[in-house]
Amino acid sequence: MKQKKMQKQRRTISAAIITAAAFLLLFFLFYTKKDTVRFLETGTETLTENTRQETEFSQQTETAANSELTDSANTSQDPAALTTETFIQQQTDRIRALPAGELASSGMLAPEQITPLFFASAINDDILARINGLSYTENPDIAPSELSYLKMLYYGFDGNTYVGEMIVNQSIESDILQIFKTLYENKYPIEKIVLIDTYDADDEQSMEDNNTSAFNYRTISGSNTLSNHSYGMAIDLNPKYNPYVKTASDGSIICQPESGREYADRSRDFAYKIDENDLAYRLFTEAGFTWGGSWNSVKDYQHFEK
Repeated sequence: MKQKKMQKQRRTISAAIITAAAFLLLFFLFYTKKDTVRFLETGTETLTENTRQETEFSQQTETAANSELTDSANTSQDPAALTTETFIQQQTDRIRALPAGELASSGMLAPEQITPLFFASAINDDILARINGLSYTENPDIAPSELSYLKMLYYGFDGNTYVGEMIVNQSIESDILQIFKTLYENKYPIEKIVLIDTYDADDEQSMEDNNTSAFNYRTISGSNTLSNHSYGMAIDLNPKYNPYVKTASDGSIICQPESGREYADRSRDFAYKIDENDLAYRLFTEAGFTWGGSWNSVKDYQHFEK
């Protein structure tokens, strides 16, 4: 009887132990699963956050790179264009430094090269040294400060581009630069444009060489009256082919230059002739100049004045 009672107690204890063990096992499994889920959820959130940050960083980097490329494209120049621009500037500097009468280029210059090569400057010491005692002498009528030294291009008789120079009154410098620029652009042929001082300010020598000139402090030939050249307000253009012509009291014809006598008859057709259909005539008269070819007592076909 006692033995049976003890066996019953052992079974009760065993059942209790098994129950407790099962409970502990269930408790362990429950909390382990919960932590695992939490761990997995936390890990997923972490991975998601990291991925988002990496994506944002990638987008920011790409945006910055694109911005740099765009800025670079906007600020940089095409190498070929840069080379062309540099070449043009070098050619401009070279031609500006050439003395008058020198060949600037075979044929015509490109349109973008032309404008900077027509310019005016004051009569500096170097220019004054060239003209003082020749085309300029001290006088009460005109001062060097009232004159302008012009540099320009002209289309030569041989079809090439040359450097020209001229001294004019400051009041007409813009007119003269624009007129001669238009003449050049239209390939209007001019044989030479240098200061008359190249010929010791001798008007006859300058005309004989067919030199186009302006300022020369002198009187009108055969009179005591100052010429408008004295004020830098007159230009003689291609004078050999457009001479000064006057009928003397004895009926003889005075022609200056003498070598231009064959061009005194304006009814003839010949090259370099200035008449009412000539481009130079149109440009000068439109700018307010008068033409010596329209005078009555004498005919000065080379001469425009304002």
